[in-house]
Amino acid sequence: MSDGSCRRRKETGETARSTASKELSEWLLHFACLVSLRDYGFKSGQFWEQYIGVNRFAKEGSAIERILLLTMGFGTGHNAAAKALKCQFEKMPAVTAEVVDLLDLIPGTFHPLLQSGYHGMLNKFPTLYHYLYDWTHHNKMFRYVSSELIEKMGWSIRKKMAQLFEQVQPTRIVSTHPFALLLCPTQWEEVPAVGVITDYELHPIWLMRLPHALFVPKRLLNQCQLEQIQWTTGLEIHETGIPVNEAFYEEIPKEEARRQLNLKSDEPVVLIMGGGTGLGPLEQLVDEIRLLRSMQFVVLTGKNNQLYHRLQKKVNQPHIRIEPFRCDIPLRMAAADLLVTKPGGLTISEAIAKKLPMFLFEALPGQEKANQQYLLHHRVAMITRPQTIRLQLEKFFSPDYKRDRMVERFTGLMSPNAGERIVHETLRIQAKMMQTL
Repeated sequence: MSDGSCRRRKETGETARSTASKELSEWLLHFACLVSLRDYGFKSGQFWEQYIGVNRFAKEGSAIERILLLTMGFGTGHNAAAKALKCQFEKMPAVTAEVVDLLDLIPGTFHPLLQSGYHGMLNKFPTLYHYLYDWTHHNKMFRYVSSELIEKMGWSIRKKMAQLFEQVQPTRIVSTHPFALLLCPTQWEEVPAVGVITDYELHPIWLMRLPHALFVPKRLLNQCQLEQIQWTTGLEIHETGIPVNEAFYEEIPKEEARRQLNLKSDEPVVLIMGGGTGLGPLEQLVDEIRLLRSMQFVVLTGKNNQLYHRLQKKVNQPHIRIEPFRCDIPLRMAAADLLVTKPGGLTISEAIAKKLPMFLFEALPGQEKANQQYLLHHRVAMITRPQTIRLQLEKFFSPDYKRDRMVERFTGLMSPNAGERIVHETLRIQAKMMQTL
């Protein structure tokens, strides 16, 4: 055998051993990471699948940008916006995106207490919540103390947060909740981070730890307010609108939507919703609409099964449909002439996409009050309550009422490309230090 042949065989063998050694090292590291995640208390299922995916992309070397979308599941709007953005980011070449709800990192025994405490305060002590929200909005000292308290309370998830960031190695951070920015590990402050507002108010807590850019709803701030914030903080602010599922911007003819839902085409359709958990005076509203037989009503009780069964037993009029949680909300909004709902940020953003006028009931203090005020200011909604809804509906659907004008006002509020713009601007931003005011 020639010297050249022996040399080639030797080089081939060394290359094969090197490749095998490299793959073995990667998989050992992968395994060690998963064991470490288990030791830190991550839940099996969602997080395991996410991090297996992250390691797979890192191994293939196909991802240049790794986007970490942070959210906190107080309500459904923050998470829904994060998921909509994940879909948009993953349309881009060489980009991966992961959504993490920071509430899932909180120990299991504490998480339900935190959620029930939040909803309990809203339902049982709305005045207290209003004062806390108002103080953090208008009092700089109280706002500073609140932000410091939030950071200190992050002790329960600090190790998991550090492990999460080490595993994902994000090149960009996107937050749909201001608390998430306050909880980011300090050693990752140089990574470009952006905030996406999911309600119709710029709460000052967003400015306590400045992201590199902030994305706000259309026509939320006037030019003077925009310039003042930008001059004071140096923050980039983009009027992109709130990102929602693309299905809400797909055009479905009203007649086709009603045909699919087996609704009459020659009678008005009113969609009544109480959010994902069926909140609000839905039973009282149903009592008031019983006599309005010239209209069709679709009442969605969300995941509130007790309410669903109560109303099913109570209502037997053919013009009123009682339905549980549904996924085809874009189709139902396309079929409707009017939405009666609580002013949650997600729900009203979806209604804006469908140019669907709204009657609003029982806005909770804080974000919902701000959302309601935004819609009233732009004259695309009205406030209602059980005692007045019957007269309001009769007036709204009377021949003399200018419903078309209300529909036209939605045009300037719509954001069909909100997700695309947020993705574009996020990927454009250059790294710099996040600031704390």
